[in-house]
Amino acid sequence: MRRALAVAVVAALAAPATAWATTAVDWTPCGELGAECATVSAPLDWARPGGDRITLAVSRLRAADPARRIGVLFVNPGGPGGEGVPLVRDYAVQAFAPELRDRFDIVGVDPRGVGASRPAITCPVPTFDPAVTQRPDHPLEFQRLVDHNRRVADACRRATGPLVDHVDTISAAKDFDAVRAALGESRISWLGLSYGTLLGGTYAQLFPHRVRAAVLDGAVDHTVGSRRMATDEAVTTEQVFRQFARWCGETASCALHGRDVEAGYRDLLARADRGNIPARDHPEGVTTEQIGYGVYSMLYLTRMWPRLAEALRDATAEQPDAAVFAAPAEAQAAYRVIGCHDFPSDVRGFGDLAAREREARRLAPTTRGMVEAWDIQAGCAGWPIRAANPWGPLRVHGARNVLVVSGEHDPSTPRVWGDGLVRQIRGAQHLVWPGYGHTAFFNDPTTVRRMVEHLVNAA
Repeated sequence: MRRALAVAVVAALAAPATAWATTAVDWTPCGELGAECATVSAPLDWARPGGDRITLAVSRLRAADPARRIGVLFVNPGGPGGEGVPLVRDYAVQAFAPELRDRFDIVGVDPRGVGASRPAITCPVPTFDPAVTQRPDHPLEFQRLVDHNRRVADACRRATGPLVDHVDTISAAKDFDAVRAALGESRISWLGLSYGTLLGGTYAQLFPHRVRAAVLDGAVDHTVGSRRMATDEAVTTEQVFRQFARWCGETASCALHGRDVEAGYRDLLARADRGNIPARDHPEGVTTEQIGYGVYSMLYLTRMWPRLAEALRDATAEQPDAAVFAAPAEAQAAYRVIGCHDFPSDVRGFGDLAAREREARRLAPTTRGMVEAWDIQAGCAGWPIRAANPWGPLRVHGARNVLVVSGEHDPSTPRVWGDGLVRQIRGAQHLVWPGYGHTAFFNDPTTVRRMVEHLVNAA
């Protein structure tokens, strides 16, 4: 009975997306690679498809070998809040293998509220304020954090308008099907990275028979909850930083070669705890959290490790300069608003968050658990906008040729999340690559070749 109900609900959710869409898309040339750009209309609220509308920005690079064209490949670079339009318009040659560019019309979409889609998510109050700690030491600091989060949300609502309640991933997945219908395609292929795996998995749940093939690289498991999300990332980030330290010890060109990298980093954070680290062009200096989030983001790509070593060398110099870490890693309006819809915080007060910090420090004594998921659970604490897509499993039945890709040492989307996502997609395969970094797409060419083969050769 429950399965029948789930199938009926999915069918009901999916139905509106094809009921209104047309195949009239007004393409215009854009960029310097031969891409085309357009907009597609969608309902502001998918529960009221006849009501107010929004526009979705779309870019397309047509298949270079039309005679062997397979179809449309949607790409989403992650986020939440990642823009697909500039990826396809400006970076397709660097980003996508020749086989994909030859065989597919590659299509990028700026999800609702993001990039050139309109209206845009707008938050006049910065989502991250270095003066408001996300790791409070006492209840008054926790209350300052909650008050800040509420000010951010209230300002977002005033500036964004009604859209602020409808930028969850379910709504975005329905938008992608509206784009599919507008393109006149019966099926699509999907390449989703990081958060793009949740968006792609949600699409496959709603529209399983529209999926020709999918690669979900850097899997997000929407069942784990904000506490486990943070601890899982803390564990893998500590592992990756340890490997970074080993790499420096083995690589003469590393700016920290010959030093105890882990001890040096712990000392840097301890000094930042006592007072901000000086930073060029930033008189206020940088905080512990800015350094921690910055290091975390630079661990994503192994090719960025030389730059990370230089940044840590400069921050620990006799005359320190931590300017590289001055910009917060996750300060985007769309990231916060969408994230709080899909990954709502379950922090139950100061004592709960303090216990989570103790747990993070135990699991990650060097990097301290300053990871993306900590920013989510702390940044969404007290968030007053109701979550439209709270934590819960996907139930994907009928989607063919789904390949989930995970890294053994991914600081942002740990391998265990891939194990979880595969269990939620009937018939999915799991490809695990052994290296370090966030997503195979940006770190492991061998695995990328297998991903390309999967997309090209799917029956």
